[in-house]
Amino acid sequence: MPHTQSTYLAMRYSRAVALRHERLYGHGYQGPSSEETFNDLTGRLRLRADFRVLDVGSGLGGDAFRLAVQYGVSVLGLDSSAELTDVCLERIEESGTLGVTFATGDVRDSDLLTDDSFDIVWSRDCVVFVPLADKLALWRRLHRVLRPGGQVMVTDYCLGPRGGSSEHTARMAAWDHYMISPAAYQTMLTDVGFTEVKMEDLSSQLKANMLEGHTRLLSERACFLEEMGKAEYERLLSRWERKINSCDTGEIVWTVLTARRPGEAR
Repeated sequence: MPHTQSTYLAMRYSRAVALRHERLYGHGYQGPSSEETFNDLTGRLRLRADFRVLDVGSGLGGDAFRLAVQYGVSVLGLDSSAELTDVCLERIEESGTLGVTFATGDVRDSDLLTDDSFDIVWSRDCVVFVPLADKLALWRRLHRVLRPGGQVMVTDYCLGPRGGSSEHTARMAAWDHYMISPAAYQTMLTDVGFTEVKMEDLSSQLKANMLEGHTRLLSERACFLEEMGKAEYERLLSRWERKINSCDTGEIVWTVLTARRPGEAR
């Protein structure tokens, strides 16, 4: 992402904002966090204890910690927000978790990433923030950092069958969401050089998690009002309800994408 946008996202996803969303989604998460979802996603991969995983847009580190603990892999979480990186590093100290580390940076030009150095690229709901003109360059970099035979596992928001109207596009732009259709996503990764590109609609899992968060927003209203004030609380509640409605109307779909870099896996 351009550095100006990375700076903006770092401000938007401050410690305070992220920890507030964590209360709605679940510990370590800014998106669907259930064991069912995690197991579904990892079940699409071949995981081995000596694998190295790049978690792009690692946020509060929920998946990075889970991957390291449950599968013994080595994980580098890279995020544009220094504040979220600090939270993750603090949680490493608190938990004593081995095999996971976090850094702040832009995946497109970070010096921490070298070619042919990761077995898996993992990312949850962050490529949507990359402007349309920059998505191809992002995927080219991710293709390079994967080892031959390396795997991709990404969840992301995509345009649904009823998305793309001027009103919907304007609303998504206000949220800094730059969506493409699942078909366009598949074509992009194929053009970059990935093979075995597969996508599946998991919107039902997103909606279930969003409904849990909505219930919490209502049941803990007094606490949220005290913490953020009425105006901010109502903005958050309205945005939450709009996102649920967008799933219902087919404007957006929550998609899981898997792919592979050609070559013989180690």
